Amino acid sequence: MGKCELKFVFLGGCSFLGRDIMGKLTEVLNDRGRQIVAGSVTGVRNYIKNINWKQVKANCVAEVKGTFHLRNSMAALAVLLLTSVGVYTFSEKVAATEHVYRVYIDGQYYGVIEDKASIESTIQSLGTEMKAEVIFQPVHQHVSVTNEIHVANAIIESTKEYAEVVVVRVDGRDVVTVQDQETAEKLIARLKDQYVNPNEQEQVSLAETVDFIKVQDEVQKVTSFEAAFQLIAQGVIEQKTYVVSRGDSLWDIALKNMMSVEQLHDANPNIANIDAIGEGQEINLVAKEPLISVQTISEVTREITKNYEVEYRDDSSIFEGQEEVVQEGETGKIKQVVKITKKNGIVLKEDILKEEELAAPVKEIIAKGTKKKPTYGFYNGPVTAIGGGSWAYPVGGGYVSSYYGENRGGRPHLAIDIAASTGTAVYASNSGTVSYVGDAGDGYGNCIRISHGNGIVTLYGHLSSMAVSPGQSVGKGQYIGGVGSTGWSTGAHLHYEVRINGAQINPSPYM
Repeated sequence: MGKCELKFVFLGGCSFLGRDIMGKLTEVLNDRGRQIVAGSVTGVRNYIKNINWKQVKANCVAEVKGTFHLRNSMAALAVLLLTSVGVYTFSEKVAATEHVYRVYIDGQYYGVIEDKASIESTIQSLGTEMKAEVIFQPVHQHVSVTNEIHVANAIIESTKEYAEVVVVRVDGRDVVTVQDQETAEKLIARLKDQYVNPNEQEQVSLAETVDFIKVQDEVQKVTSFEAAFQLIAQGVIEQKTYVVSRGDSLWDIALKNMMSVEQLHDANPNIANIDAIGEGQEINLVAKEPLISVQTISEVTREITKNYEVEYRDDSSIFEGQEEVVQEGETGKIKQVVKITKKNGIVLKEDILKEEELAAPVKEIIAKGTKKKPTYGFYNGPVTAIGGGSWAYPVGGGYVSSYYGENRGGRPHLAIDIAASTGTAVYASNSGTVSYVGDAGDGYGNCIRISHGNGIVTLYGHLSSMAVSPGQSVGKGQYIGGVGSTGWSTGAHLHYEVRINGAQINPSPYM
């Protein structure tokens, strides 16, 4: 309840009571009014109900005795009665108002609330973060809407510290908030330094549009330099998949997706032998996409080798399937000026600006036998290895670059060539016993022969590495070496032959 002071003013109609007596009555009534209004509505009602009118009359008579006669006393009594009713009516109006609080935060008014406890709970929950001074001023007033939510939000907002910070915006999207422009510029400088070769003159640019925007924002949103750098340099992890195509090797897939072979292994722990991936198989590609990419363009002068040509000449003095080198080939040398475009250190394209031949390659001449072999021809014996079952593809990737029977200088190619990156895994196409490992100088280079029984022998030529020994038993699909370009070869590939009782047979059914 609010405090209220009642003053009783007697109009001209009551002037006959006399100035002194009226002053006395007014003083009595005002004192009584203060007591009534200070109480509750129920108290006022009880007060009126319990008035002892005889005692009131006696008191009035005592007050005016010796000064007024009875008629004047009765007039004073009437005034007292009317005043008591006025006090009651006024007290009813005061009681009808609400007990609410005006809230001031650091001296600024924010609204009226009724639920003080909820606001105090908000303040308590903020703990040491609460710095502002909050004052609750109790008032009596009629309100239709209170402002608890607005006041609570204002109190929470008062705990936040604001300052001028810088937002790094990439292609119109805000990606990170840093302390200031200097910090933002250092982020980009460090990002560029990762991909710039100090020994080359390079044009360096960002692949995206990057802006630094100054804003007033919460200090709590500022990201540390190291955390911000990791975010823009590494970005977020994206899970992708890739369906293996015919001829794909791990190296090819990694190159296409800007990954390393090691990352492919790590992304596919569920595949026991990822080197043996096959066409149609789905593998995981887990890569982080940087939020900001660095693009470099440089001009590089380099020397590269130029492969020599191989010319085959028929020689009737040599049996079919046999070859002899008449003239050794020599690689040439070329000087190039190349414009290389990279993104995040990975070459996107190379443009040859200038090319000069420093040394011409020397053609290699090979004599190929045309003399018929008595054992060469159609074979109608068993085609199943002792180990039985289907045959395995001998390479973990790559593609067939030369089929059986293709014309090679007028003579058929009696094997299948499978082009693949150097080091791509080579597997035994069926179980058997290793009969030969080495380089016999017959053009096959590093070569492995495996005997599968029933007269069937498979040959794996031009290997870069060999992982088995003569006499060793191997299982179908067992790793035996790596694709290479040893011997008479113009590029990395597997030379795969199948011989049955010495006759070279189309290998297609045996892979």
